[in-house]
Amino acid sequence: MKILLVNKAYHPHIGGVETVVRQIATHMARLGHEPCVLCFGSRNVSEELEGVQVRRVAPFARVGSAPVGLSFIREFRRLAARADVINIHSPNPMGEVSALLFGKNKKIVCTYHGDAQRPGFLLPGYDLLMRRFFSVCAAVTASSPKLAVHSRVLPSAASKITIVPLGIPIEKYDRLPPDRFAVFPPPRGGREVYITHGLSSPSSEGDVAYRRQGESFCSDPFTVMFAGRLVYYKGVFVLIEALSRLKKAGEDVSALIVGSGPLEKEIKDAIISEQLENCVTVLPHQPDDIYRAMFARADCFALPSTHKTEAYGIAILEAMASGLPVISTELGTGTSWVNENGRTGLVVPPGDPCALSEAIKYLAKHTEERKKMGASALVRAREAFDEKTMLKAYEELFFGHEK
Repeated sequence: MKILLVNKAYHPHIGGVETVVRQIATHMARLGHEPCVLCFGSRNVSEELEGVQVRRVAPFARVGSAPVGLSFIREFRRLAARADVINIHSPNPMGEVSALLFGKNKKIVCTYHGDAQRPGFLLPGYDLLMRRFFSVCAAVTASSPKLAVHSRVLPSAASKITIVPLGIPIEKYDRLPPDRFAVFPPPRGGREVYITHGLSSPSSEGDVAYRRQGESFCSDPFTVMFAGRLVYYKGVFVLIEALSRLKKAGEDVSALIVGSGPLEKEIKDAIISEQLENCVTVLPHQPDDIYRAMFARADCFALPSTHKTEAYGIAILEAMASGLPVISTELGTGTSWVNENGRTGLVVPPGDPCALSEAIKYLAKHTEERKKMGASALVRAREAFDEKTMLKAYEELFFGHEK
């Protein structure tokens, strides 16, 4: 069958939604179907990646974080005419408008990732568009029960909603033993510790990544890890302020911030301003094996998101699958459904550096409780957030009987 997947961006663009689209698309290709992804890009281009046809269209402009352009609608019309199933990942104004115009008589499955948050003055009109779009969908998925209940627009599609938790390949994140990693001294006199996974020495910038040394080095500070795009709603500045509070209180805590984005320079400037250069390191996203290795040696993971734009948090799953306790925030979204307060980690108020610093200090001081939460996090990840379960659900939605 021909499957058209529609999103704002696609691999190698890094982001939680892009990860989900890639998981679904490559899985459908492995099953022998013909997936095609329509997305925006820096230029018009058609290519094949991992057995998936990808059509990128250059946007004319942006409204908030959403790219827009009539060429996207024209391309949708062409590709939709040949598709058996259309999977639209929302919010994406061009995707929803295109479906309303040219998705008639097609099976449309909407993967709803969360309510749009900006620009505020356009939200009432966009919410009306979303409700109209849901009326032409055969099915709508929500990643958590909290999203289904608290969304501004999903209640209008209640009869069509299926809860499909996002998933990751859990088995790839299980903790790896110390002898699987080679530790190298800081290059050119720098302070960072670099490692490679399965290599005898670093061979390129892409092969190396900051790593805290092994657990046998008892003098190492307690290490907090953050991973994600460096954008406004991730709360990285709150984390930096929390770390500053801990440093001033004499706590031996370090942090690893993995990601890139428009706020990277401001974040690095804040680290310098708070005199945290010796305990906070910022690195761009790394190759998959190195990225997974980072989780395996951190002590806890923090996702201090401040806005409901953070509807789920794929990085939370990655941390849990690595056996790490998670500190997340209560946003009324899926983050505090995935991470269960007191069981798999701690949940704190958003935008509260004092509460975040206390949560970090609690996990640092209560080793047995931290290990217990990490073990529970791994169990929950295996039971509820395995990629195979998510992909099986999409097979049923795409090819099963109409609801």
